[in-house]
Amino acid sequence: MKTMILGTVAAVALVGAGGCSFIKGLASLGSEDEMVFTVDMEAFDVKSIQLTRVDEGGPLCIGGTAMVKITAEAFDKTTRKDVTLETSGKKVTSKDHDKMDPTEFAMQARDGTIENGKFTASSDPFAGLLGYDVKATYRMDKSKEATVHFEPSYACIGAIGSAGESGSRGMRGERGAQNGGAGGPGGPGGPGGPGPSLTAYVSIVETPLFDRVGVVKVTGGAETMTLFDLATGITVVASGGAGGRGGSGGDGGPGPKPRGSGGQGGIGGDGGPGGDGGQLVLIVDERFPELRSAVKIDVGGGPGGGGGSSGQGGQGSPSYRECSNCALTPAGPRGPSGSPGQSNPTSGRPGASETRDEDVSAAFSSLPPGVRLRTDARVEKEAEPPPPPPPSKGKKK
Repeated sequence: MKTMILGTVAAVALVGAGGCSFIKGLASLGSEDEMVFTVDMEAFDVKSIQLTRVDEGGPLCIGGTAMVKITAEAFDKTTRKDVTLETSGKKVTSKDHDKMDPTEFAMQARDGTIENGKFTASSDPFAGLLGYDVKATYRMDKSKEATVHFEPSYACIGAIGSAGESGSRGMRGERGAQNGGAGGPGGPGGPGGPGPSLTAYVSIVETPLFDRVGVVKVTGGAETMTLFDLATGITVVASGGAGGRGGSGGDGGPGPKPRGSGGQGGIGGDGGPGGDGGQLVLIVDERFPELRSAVKIDVGGGPGGGGGSSGQGGQGSPSYRECSNCALTPAGPRGPSGSPGQSNPTSGRPGASETRDEDVSAAFSSLPPGVRLRTDARVEKEAEPPPPPPPSKGKKK
């Protein structure tokens, strides 16, 4: 069963002549056009450093990434001038002469990792409740340090729950025998597994940064819990598994001498049927009826699997000479490829779901530190006024 929750700078420096370091660009490692000579920091008095985000700002999604760079305001001891130096999260070339080696700085990250100027936020939705921070410290003067902060966002958490197991992939067909044997057919994909039986509890919590954030707890399999953005919403999944893909057809065997054609490739296997959807009970905090529109349910059947690819035709017999003075015998033609397998059009049957409004406080009695279930009182519905009494009947004259 598949469970889902939808959510130190390292560089090698070689010291060369003149005290310069020769390193690769932060964002791309590859051709010589992307290499850069970095400055010798012994030639500068660093006055201050700043750590900034390279890409567009805004909140950072759970498990999201952002590039950062370090900028230094410094005094050049050689030219006796103030200069600005920087590392870079973009491609740089050998024409740049103001780039700093990122290993001149110690980099630390809170609730995430930083490597080669790339910060990756933790995928745990409860790890970055206060946001994410990256800190840079100049190694030659530890009083020079800077930080950059990222606000967290839960809008990218789109689903929680699990789907049935995907069907197994079909076996690959056997390779054709020598002398032009045909490749064997691929095996069929296995059926997708049925969706699970789950119970999901939904409410609204407070965090250190937000007054109202959605929370979902799913039980019935591996227990999972996540936050989500109330405006974006979330889908609770208990769907069937996808059918397995058909196996590839086997390649044809090599052709026989002389000038024999290669064997035909095998046909691909057909895809397997999708699994039936599961069972889901959604229990919504009775204090917040608006959650019904923020939480969607997916108990659909799994899709059928795709067909396997065709096997390639075998190579024709190679060209050769019977003797050193004999004419060259041409190579044989390549064999035809097989045909691909058929995708399975059969999706699993939809499962069943039920939504109830109840007190969910017991389900959320134990929350991570910093997260608190909201204490809103239940809004009692006003009693409807009694119907008016029926009109009295007058006496007949």
